[in-house]
Amino acid sequence: MSPREPGADATLFPPGFLRLLATVPALVRRVRAGAAAGVHAARGTGGPFLFRGHRAYREGDDLRRVDWGVLARHDRVVVREHDAERDVRTEVWLDGSASLAPGGGRAAAARATALACAVGLCGGGRVRLGVLRDGAAAPRREADDPADLAALLDAIAAETPAHRAGLADALPALAARLPARARLFLVTDLLTDADPALLARAAGRGLSGAVLHLRDPDTWAPPPEGLFEAVDAESGARRVVRWTPDRAERVARRAAAHAERWTHAARAAGLAVVPFAPSTPPEDLLARLALEVP
Repeated sequence: MSPREPGADATLFPPGFLRLLATVPALVRRVRAGAAAGVHAARGTGGPFLFRGHRAYREGDDLRRVDWGVLARHDRVVVREHDAERDVRTEVWLDGSASLAPGGGRAAAARATALACAVGLCGGGRVRLGVLRDGAAAPRREADDPADLAALLDAIAAETPAHRAGLADALPALAARLPARARLFLVTDLLTDADPALLARAAGRGLSGAVLHLRDPDTWAPPPEGLFEAVDAESGARRVVRWTPDRAERVARRAAAHAERWTHAARAAGLAVVPFAPSTPPEDLLARLALEVP
């Protein structure tokens, strides 16, 4: 799955990160092999693999696929069959708003998006990459072969954070595009006043995946005191704020409560929430994706 290095933006995807991408299939297989049997196949309504039917047991079949209920009722040994893994559809959507740019946010979000694409391509899966900006959900590229990862990296690198995401309108537009039982990765800083219930509306559609929450260090760990120039990355508005320990604590507390509301809504929709920061090692983020997302 190693992409061609000449096509990758070295400022966003340095050589070490490209080497990490090449390890994604092996890491995902290793982590998931250690998970409890059936966990990944059964996530959501019907799971990412749909039950197709039974066939007679053949020597060498995995005993975990034997339908013991049929054996008990009809004295026949049969195994369950599911749709091929190639049918798994992974939707990777990047928040394209300007608020992701400061403090290394653009590079961190780009690498998280690339990791999500690489996980989606494992085992022959299909990936659609898209961007949420100005209230719209715009697809950018589709791929169904690991050799296409380089083209996905180029598409990610071509996106410069700008304007607002407009999640209040973009999320319903995205929901209209999502096939049932898809795997969804949403990369966003969640700096929005949109109602988290927009995510919860997807409950019951059999989605799996995760919201990859980019946490701005200035929001989660603001300076405890002194003067601080606050800049709205989306509008360019500036104002000087005098920080005190109490003000810093209130800001951090509001950020935590905001994240908790979105976490609750995401879980109701069948999605995990994976927080990360610009300082999070990509290896750690990849391990969490492999472990927590079916």
